Amino acid sequence: MTTTVGTTIEPELTDATRSAGSHPWKRFWRNRSATVSLIVLGIIIFACFGTLMISAKEYHVQDLNANRQPPQLIPFAPFGYDILGRNIFWRCLFGGVVSLGIGLAAAAISVIIGTLWGAVAGWYGGRIDNIMMRLVDVLYGLPYILLIILLKIAFEPKLIRLLDRIFGPGQERTANIVILFLAIGGVSWLTMARVIRGQVLSLKAQPFIEAARALGLPARKILLRHLLPNLVGPIIVYATLTVPQAILQESFLSFLGIGVQAPVPTWGSLAAEGVKAINTVVSFWWMVVFPSVLLGLTLLCLNFIGDGLRDVFDPKTKR
Repeated sequence: MTTTVGTTIEPELTDATRSAGSHPWKRFWRNRSATVSLIVLGIIIFACFGTLMISAKEYHVQDLNANRQPPQLIPFAPFGYDILGRNIFWRCLFGGVVSLGIGLAAAAISVIIGTLWGAVAGWYGGRIDNIMMRLVDVLYGLPYILLIILLKIAFEPKLIRLLDRIFGPGQERTANIVILFLAIGGVSWLTMARVIRGQVLSLKAQPFIEAARALGLPARKILLRHLLPNLVGPIIVYATLTVPQAILQESFLSFLGIGVQAPVPTWGSLAAEGVKAINTVVSFWWMVVFPSVLLGLTLLCLNFIGDGLRDVFDPKTKR
């Protein structure tokens, strides 16, 4: 092959080359479980947050004439009423906002702490790595419910006083929700730290990191400009899988009565109320079925979406 001086020969772009960048996302959309889950989750999120202005006013309204009524085929009462005459439909929608909000906030905190902790431990190695990861091992051995209770006892009164000084008295509910997602996020980052540490240890041996070191770049720039962009895939996948974990933890804590306090509903607390209302004389089955279905469906969708994203960001995965 002959070339002309001063002429740049560009490689011929084939169809495979043009589609290389979009191929991983095509894998995601071909994953029927992930695609359907994304649509269903979008509908649930839109229903919860799109009706927030209404559900925030209606979730605690009591209709004594509708007390103890089962589900009815009338507008805004398809889920029936609870034993206090409150509309389960609005309570499920508002409870979904609280559960999803706590799950997303706790997952964000978990991802931030776990990413920073794992990146620093994996990058510096040696004694720093040993100390940081041994602390992770110790925290792994403690029951997370105990840690959350201790965090709530230690910081919730202080947060209430702080919010009262800023926004005025009566901030107990806000402080309860804030300290709950801070506590869940504060104990959910351990697995993330281990995953990111392993990725950093693998990337440290790559030639582009050696080249950055040879150029004399400081560790902070290497971490921010070279390592973190290569960690986006594992971070996104783990964040998607952390959200259902945080939602489930919040629901479990609310089910036990140490989560979000009444009268603010969550899917977990609504299920707990439904369990208490089931008896051998009169069974208020709709009080436990609908919030449990919404919770289970959301967790299932998030897990399928996480599996689909793992296929996108993991080049070794083949369908």
